[in-house]
Amino acid sequence: MEPQLILGSSSPRRKSILQYFRIPFTCISPSFEERSVPYQGDPAAYSQELAVGKAESIVQDHNPEGVILTADTVVIYKGKVFNKPSSRDEAIEMLKTLSGQTHSIITSVALLQQKKLMVGQETTQVTFNQLPEKYLGRYVEAFSTLDKCGGYSTQEGGGLIIHNIQGCAYNVQGLPIRTLYHLLLEFDINLWDYLV
Repeated sequence: MEPQLILGSSSPRRKSILQYFRIPFTCISPSFEERSVPYQGDPAAYSQELAVGKAESIVQDHNPEGVILTADTVVIYKGKVFNKPSSRDEAIEMLKTLSGQTHSIITSVALLQQKKLMVGQETTQVTFNQLPEKYLGRYVEAFSTLDKCGGYSTQEGGGLIIHNIQGCAYNVQGLPIRTLYHLLLEFDINLWDYLV
């Protein structure tokens, strides 16, 4: 019997990563309001709370029978969380701050089915090139970065801004495959069975 997997996300990047496998899944956008959760100084706990909140909102709104998969990615630099920018100007300021620096990306992945909840995390270090400030507005507009935490994308023009990635590149895109693989095993779903 095929597993029922529900991707609780509107992220095209997470959907694209999951499509690397033949595992059937449906998408439901969670109603959870991320900005309702205040950051209290622990980025790992914050990311986990957001991922679990998204999964629980899908249960509350839809009560599906399958395994719900949600994730939340945060960018951390010098103790500050960089979520999705709310404006072009905020995205540009984020890029200026991260220019030439190394920051952390934490993604929490939550799987929830009925009362069974499993959560995992991945942390990756990303170092930016020195960014020419006069082009940052153009970058933000060209690659529609307002829906991406930290205001940037590794897939679209990432080579212009990223000098180095240490750790899981899929984590930077929002869905670390290694973490997902181990969590799915807890629900008797093996990604090796779904290779394309």
